Amino acid sequence: MRVPLGWLKDYVDIKLDPEQLADALTMSGTKVEGIDRVGGGLKRVIAGRATSVTGHPDSGRLLVVMLDLGPRQAPRRVVTAATNVAEGCIVPVVLPGGSLGGDEEIREAEFAGVKSEGMLVSAGELGISEDGSGILLLPDAVKPGDDVVDALGLSDAVLDLEITPNRPDCLCMVGVAREVAAITGQKLRMPQAGCPETAQPAADLVRVVIEAPDLCYRYGARIIQNVRPGQSPIWMQTRLSAAGVRPISAVVDATNYVMLELNQPLHAFDYDKVAQRTIVVRRAHAGERLVTLDEAERELAPDMLVIADPTRALAVAGVMGGLASEITEHTRSVLLESACFARQSVWRTSRTLKLRTEASSRFEKGLDPAAVPPALDRAASLLSSMEAGEACSGIVDVYPSPEGPRVIETTSHWIERRLGAGLGAREIGDCLARLGFGVDVHSGRDETAKIAVSVPSFRGDVREPIDLVEEVVRIWGYNEVPATIPEGTLSGGYSDEYTFCEQVREALTGAGGSEALTFPFMAESDFERMGLTPEDPRREAIRVANPLVEEESLMRTSMCPAMLAALRTNINQKRPGVFLFEIGRTYAPTEAITGGAELARGETPASERLVLAGVMAGVVGGGSWHTPLREYDFYDAKGVLEGLLARLHIDNVAFERIGCPPLHPGRATAMVRGGVQLGTVGQLHPDVAGSYQVPQATLLFEVDMAQLMAAAQGGRE
Repeated sequence: MRVPLGWLKDYVDIKLDPEQLADALTMSGTKVEGIDRVGGGLKRVIAGRATSVTGHPDSGRLLVVMLDLGPRQAPRRVVTAATNVAEGCIVPVVLPGGSLGGDEEIREAEFAGVKSEGMLVSAGELGISEDGSGILLLPDAVKPGDDVVDALGLSDAVLDLEITPNRPDCLCMVGVAREVAAITGQKLRMPQAGCPETAQPAADLVRVVIEAPDLCYRYGARIIQNVRPGQSPIWMQTRLSAAGVRPISAVVDATNYVMLELNQPLHAFDYDKVAQRTIVVRRAHAGERLVTLDEAERELAPDMLVIADPTRALAVAGVMGGLASEITEHTRSVLLESACFARQSVWRTSRTLKLRTEASSRFEKGLDPAAVPPALDRAASLLSSMEAGEACSGIVDVYPSPEGPRVIETTSHWIERRLGAGLGAREIGDCLARLGFGVDVHSGRDETAKIAVSVPSFRGDVREPIDLVEEVVRIWGYNEVPATIPEGTLSGGYSDEYTFCEQVREALTGAGGSEALTFPFMAESDFERMGLTPEDPRREAIRVANPLVEEESLMRTSMCPAMLAALRTNINQKRPGVFLFEIGRTYAPTEAITGGAELARGETPASERLVLAGVMAGVVGGGSWHTPLREYDFYDAKGVLEGLLARLHIDNVAFERIGCPPLHPGRATAMVRGGVQLGTVGQLHPDVAGSYQVPQATLLFEVDMAQLMAAAQGGRE
């Protein structure tokens, strides 16, 4: 996320220079990846007032403009082809010797016999917007002779932040300002949202019906009348551009500004195109189609949420609006939408439609329902201040199931033990209060005082006492935690399992393999992609309580999906031949979990199995004249396993043909010793290879490490 410091200072006083602020944010858990300087290449760009505008004597397409450049510069004459320059307007001019960010300097030049002593520039040439249709007209607050870079904030430093998925509250200026205020001890200033309203109540102009409350938690609407088309002010365009958003028009820019300021996406509908003045939030109908703002016609599915009127869908909820209800230069009344949608629904819809937007990237991380009304009020305030429209009285706010306050109770002693430092209840409460938490310290000694913490609604990631520990140490300072040496008695030596795994790793790396390290998760869709039957026990998986993404919603029951994903990544990097292996764990639910029983002390919700998995694909050989290039085949994978068995002194192993998804039924075998199956090896089924986008001739093996270790120990005995 890009954070212009000039914009950030609207909400918090910043006394640190950009580099110091970047270090402070990084040390508190908000990583700053870099600092950009907007407009760093702009040189000798000053403001001038047009004192006269006349036609060129020998060219009907050119104008000759005389400029007053203030008391420190002599008046200059500039020739331009722009037609929007008039006498008295203030415009930016690049003087000779200046530049617009490139290597080329602006020089004096003659146009049909008239010397031009500079160059008038557009907003596009200054990097403010993509509008290059005319010269940028500066506001009256800019005086002749002023440095345009400073006057418009084009010299501002911009922090490039890496925001983790669990902190969507920091995807906005106010959220980052809250962090800065907490770590620097300053006060947070919230943006003003009040504005004049007409006597017409919004409730008389629009009705909102939520038919899918499980997918839409809250929906708010505001009506803006007497909308005047035009561009947003220069200051807003400059801020949006610095934050990486393209300015479009006053209404659209105001909604984008609020999204970047408060992390609440808004959408603007042409009010006159909403049938029966009714908004219906519902699931899409089977086969329903919608032309979105990118002019693409998209087929919707019944599991997708849409914003509709009684006759048709108007927008894909949380993703993109529809073309039929977009804002145009003819729009005179606007319906502003501010809503809170289920993050899983937006995530699934965005990926199904292959349509990812700034709004969807925020909704899919989970937003705060309490931000819905303030965002509408702030947008109305901005539009009113820009004289771009008049807000009707009040908002229409539908909130079927309001969330109650979330309170976490703990003690100062419990927090201190986990920090390894004695802060005291007051210091702990101060750290949390600076982040917007409500803190109530109950009676008792300071060391063991009970603390009740009210979690603000925008902090959905804080749910347990251990989360409070992280918040306290972030603000108190990681470098303030005293260094301690752990105490305890440690027994020397490696476990038998570790030693055995090292032997296996040495054998496979010696055979040309590279070790991979993957996450222990999988998606529910992997069952179908692997071709597992409904009765296959590998479909019994443990569900992750709060997955960050759907691809990591289950604990893996097979190493296959992760290994094929790693293979695809390597193939996409143009590696001609790939041989990867990993020793990892798979997970299956215990009987206690499947039966719904409570876990006994010491009992785990999963049975874990240590597995060796490997994949091969592409070409092998070609190292010398007697080893020509060829593709990996079944016998390469079988040979690697035979070499491993020999290295471990395991004999009497038979390779018996089997049919076992995800392997090809005619090209798969099981490794069997004494009636016990050690593992499987074979070529991937063509359908599975296609679903994971890997080569058709991909080889896969999976070996049960416990059985392999038992066989090795039996062989040594």
